[in-house]
Amino acid sequence: MKNNVTKSDRHAVVAAIKSAELNTSGEIIVVAAKQSDDYVHVPIHIAAGLALAVPFILPWAARFFPWATVTMWWVFAIQLIIFIVAALVLSQSWFRYLVTPRRLMRKYANRNAATQFLAVNTHGTGGRTGVLIFVSLLERYVEIVADTAIAAKVSHADWQRIVDQMLPLLKAQKLTEALVLGIEQSGEKLAKHFPPSATNPNELPDHFIVLG
Repeated sequence: MKNNVTKSDRHAVVAAIKSAELNTSGEIIVVAAKQSDDYVHVPIHIAAGLALAVPFILPWAARFFPWATVTMWWVFAIQLIIFIVAALVLSQSWFRYLVTPRRLMRKYANRNAATQFLAVNTHGTGGRTGVLIFVSLLERYVEIVADTAIAAKVSHADWQRIVDQMLPLLKAQKLTEALVLGIEQSGEKLAKHFPPSATNPNELPDHFIVLG
């Protein structure tokens, strides 16, 4: 993820939100997270699994290497050494993210999107017409979460098509371009089903929220 979201990046995203909301009574909130978890538990689980496998591997190895036959105390010592070394090596950030299953990353990013939907009060509009565009950079994850009134009229497949357009830009580290595209496309969906009212109040702040 690019950590230095500049003022011009923020201005571009906020301007896109304001422009999109001119044509709809819906409200758009954008949240970008550096990552949805640090996954520090993954190396521990892998290291524990490797250590627990030692008693099963040693008898097999003894058939080919007689010196692999050791006492129970040595089995414990080997397990401890393997656990410590594996945990330390896999805990290095680049290695930790490499061994973390993509499915687990998506699970945590999805959970973070649901959390942010509530945390930034997306559900706080009178007509339940809020939309959250959530991006988690480490996981290369995008999700659009719509409140109940919008979900009743715009299908998940419609939002997914927008996500599919954003992902290539996100993977190319073009965060601002991805978000502006997502905002514009979401705005068109909202304008179709939720045109602006006579007063069209701005119920939610037009913020681009960046989580460290």
